[in-house]
Amino acid sequence: MEYKAFADGVKDFFSRCDDFFCREGNLNGARFSVLSLRGVTSRDFISESVLRPMLNKDIASFNGDFGSLLECPSITAVDTVPSAADFIAKGETLVLIQNQNGFFKTLINAQLTQGRGIKEPDSDVTVRGPKAGFTEDCEKNVAMLRKYIRTPNLKLLGFNVGDISSTRVIVAYVDGRADTALAGKIATRISNLKASVITDSAHIAMLICGRQNRLLPTCGSSEKVDKVASKLMAGRIAIIVDGSPFVLTLPYLFIEGLQSAEDYLHTPYYATFIRALRLFAMLSAIFAPAILCAAVNYNPNLMPAEFYGIIKESRKEIPISFFWEIISILLLFEVLREVGVRMPRTVGDAVGIVGSVILGNTAVEAGIVSSVGVITVAFSAVCAFITPAFMYVIVLARVAVLIAAELLGIWGLIASAVVLFLMICFKKSFGTPYFYPIIPFNAKAFCDTVICNPKKTLGRKEKLNKKG
Repeated sequence: MEYKAFADGVKDFFSRCDDFFCREGNLNGARFSVLSLRGVTSRDFISESVLRPMLNKDIASFNGDFGSLLECPSITAVDTVPSAADFIAKGETLVLIQNQNGFFKTLINAQLTQGRGIKEPDSDVTVRGPKAGFTEDCEKNVAMLRKYIRTPNLKLLGFNVGDISSTRVIVAYVDGRADTALAGKIATRISNLKASVITDSAHIAMLICGRQNRLLPTCGSSEKVDKVASKLMAGRIAIIVDGSPFVLTLPYLFIEGLQSAEDYLHTPYYATFIRALRLFAMLSAIFAPAILCAAVNYNPNLMPAEFYGIIKESRKEIPISFFWEIISILLLFEVLREVGVRMPRTVGDAVGIVGSVILGNTAVEAGIVSSVGVITVAFSAVCAFITPAFMYVIVLARVAVLIAAELLGIWGLIASAVVLFLMICFKKSFGTPYFYPIIPFNAKAFCDTVICNPKKTLGRKEKLNKKG
């Protein structure tokens, strides 16, 4: 294909694209064109490294050696008009030259680095330890991981996923510590994904996790660089998606929901206490409203007489049953939480606090709900925030357990607890038992469960797909 036909073909692909840029010229009988997109390419780089060398050198005798003509570190050959258009859409710049020696074309990397700077993530805040969080730039995220894992054994497999978005996705693992067969399986699964648009790492998690027990998370997600680096060294696999600051880690285990990067900076006694507290809070978030509902409706003798008397006194003028009281307060809390999340931060915080205080106090004073119901739901809701990985699971499980307690009393509680336990026991995360290292039991790995001994666990390679 000749110069004019190739250039016109690329222009046709970007017709009605206001950000399409084409610089054409004629020097001593030689013609050239530089085609790119504004905003995603650097004008200064194109001017200094592409246009200036071509204007200063004799391109009339150019023989195709772009390496000696252009001052660019990255030069890629291109053959067809569709492939050239695809690369331009991704931020590359196309250079065409036609002279007496023939027609020459190449792609150069002149992408403009955009996005916010590195800062502490809002979703995973720690008092001690590194503060750096991932950004939306895939290359920058990889560079930050390289600062923690300075070895050529950190392998990176890249793919473009999405027929329309063509999003860059990178599978990262440490050779010799991760299961290379699993890494290859994940890479194959990602490369074969049939999706038109990928805008966040959560989309990748939904597409690769399969259908087994979707209630519990199968992929971990974190914005903290040190946390992901530690999991990679332990034998996990990370998935980095361009445009998303959340990096996926897998396999993901139940016990990881109780862990924090800050645990490994404290003494074993305090770290163990904090993890036990998180486990208690998680169980309280699920079962506290249901236990009180079952006790009030079916088994008041399970409570101290004084405590039951307080509950009965606070509910003597409430027109609805205790079950519907708890349900209504739960729904009200979820509405207020969504308002706080969706609104701008300054407005959302004020609305959440003022709304909960005013509506809660007004409802109690009006005799619609009891103070005991408000306290129970508030305690349960606050406890859910201590384990962010399971926060949305807890919302659904809390309602399901509450319904079982209303229908069957204490037996409904027992049945729902058994069902949840079996779901955790039978679930697998990419071949690894979800409840590992408790089921199956691993004595060495057990020191990093609710019990925490940083001295023994720091830098340990985990045997995730093995029983021993």
